[in-house]
Amino acid sequence: MYGPPSPNRRRRGGLLFAAFTIASLLMLLASSTEAATTLQRVTTRALDPVRSTLTGIGEGVAGLVGAVGEIDRLRSENDRLRRELAGADQRIAGLAEAARENDELRDLLGITEALDMELLPVRVISRDPSNLVWEVGIDAGTDDGLREGMPVIGNADGAGALAGTVVAVSEDSARVRLIVDSRSVVIALEQETRALGEIRGQPGGQLVMVNVPITESLEVGGTIVSAGLTFGDDASRYPGGLLIGRIQAVEPDPNALTQTAFVRPSFDLTAIERLLVVLDFSQG
Repeated sequence: MYGPPSPNRRRRGGLLFAAFTIASLLMLLASSTEAATTLQRVTTRALDPVRSTLTGIGEGVAGLVGAVGEIDRLRSENDRLRRELAGADQRIAGLAEAARENDELRDLLGITEALDMELLPVRVISRDPSNLVWEVGIDAGTDDGLREGMPVIGNADGAGALAGTVVAVSEDSARVRLIVDSRSVVIALEQETRALGEIRGQPGGQLVMVNVPITESLEVGGTIVSAGLTFGDDASRYPGGLLIGRIQAVEPDPNALTQTAFVRPSFDLTAIERLLVVLDFSQG
């Protein structure tokens, strides 16, 4: 007796039938008979959506690749423009700094021409970070003719203003004690009334004019300048007529014999970058 065919035999039979069918269709498509032509048209029409889909996919992939390339190009262009902008900003900053320095040097030259003194332009190279010691370092020393005790002048909007005095000197650098330092004392006068007093530095970078007789006239807004003379036991080490500041307030002292004026410095001593050292002067 013969039993039912095994699954493997059925599978082999199915594959042979499928192969025979595909071969028959291929031969039919390759022939030029009317039936073959009809089958070709039907097959082409059936495959059109597939072909369109594949074409669309190809175009989409090409478009995506093109978009990625455009993004890379734009990114490179953006990086280039950013570098060019940074370079332009740097050049503008350099030009602005050069212009500012040129203006400052022009002002110092004007002060040098206006004052009958031998002056040496110097650059500030160091500062004390605290508000207790008001001293700066400058880039000139004994090799340039500096000595301790020499007066130092700053720029107050194009006018010469007393900045301080040289207190320490090496071969190529020096220390300048500014007039706002609490150890600084300058004999000064009110320019209009000629009232005499002592300018002393205060913590925080301010000035006071003390030991002014109560009988002298001091007014808010009055201009204080260096006196250039000896007052009491303190001999002046500074030329006369240099700006110091303006009076902001006046108060009588508790002893009722003297008064004190609070003086604002004539220029910002916290931001100085260049100074003039007085190498020699004659007191008029």
